[in-house]
Amino acid sequence: MQIADGAPCGAYSYQAAGQPKALGSIYSKMILVSFPDEYTHEQAVAAAAGYGFIEELGQPVRTNSARMYPVKLVEGLNCKQVGQAIRQLQLDPNIAYAAPYFLTEEDGMVQLRGISNEFLVTISGQQQAELIVKRLANATKTVIVTALDDNTFVLRADKNSRGNALEMANFFQEQPAVKQAEPDFVVSLDL
Repeated sequence: MQIADGAPCGAYSYQAAGQPKALGSIYSKMILVSFPDEYTHEQAVAAAAGYGFIEELGQPVRTNSARMYPVKLVEGLNCKQVGQAIRQLQLDPNIAYAAPYFLTEEDGMVQLRGISNEFLVTISGQQQAELIVKRLANATKTVIVTALDDNTFVLRADKNSRGNALEMANFFQEQPAVKQAEPDFVVSLDL
């Protein structure tokens, strides 16, 4: 993996209850990865073994639509190299999704938050909410996982989507018909 330049890493954020929520820079010691649904744990371990930047695969966490594996990275990577590693994984047919973790602090509590493959979308009003979400999902190559009510939906992103769940939530939030869009997180206790 190439050494990244000395430029600072970008800061990430999303909207929650109409307020911006800062995530900061990409955490350099861990990422979140999912594999095709039919993969066993052993197949997932074997698929990850070929990457020199992966130290070990953690125990999977189940979302509504995937098994997400926290992946411990080798020491010494910076946030730009982690971004490069995620892009490299997304090219692999054995990887369904890869996204970063962020080390956040809120109300004095430090959390390690990985961007899961899902995000929540609420449509303003209730007229044609399902049609609006279907159109947005088609345009972004995301998938509706379930409807929580008439105007709130859980969607799934994968490596073929126009971005990860954080990027998709931010894109959906910019759409006039969307009242709220927020990524789902996998919170890890390992720091």
